[in-house]
Amino acid sequence: MKYTFSFKEINRGSIEIESDHMPDYDEVVDAIMSGNAYYKDTDYADVKLVEELSKSKKPRNYER
Repeated sequence: MKYTFSFKEINRGSIEIESDHMPDYDEVVDAIMSGNAYYKDTDYADVKLVEELSKSKKPRNYER
């Protein structure tokens, strides 16, 4: 059997940004997305079963 789950990954970390002004939210997110962040902790939340797949599914006979 195969199972598919969805989840939310929550990372905690820090980032240093060198700038001539106080970076705004978008600039900080861009720096994080560029791979410049240090991650020290990760949690997982909202883990939910999305789909259960069986390798031996047989066709169903539908009633009429």
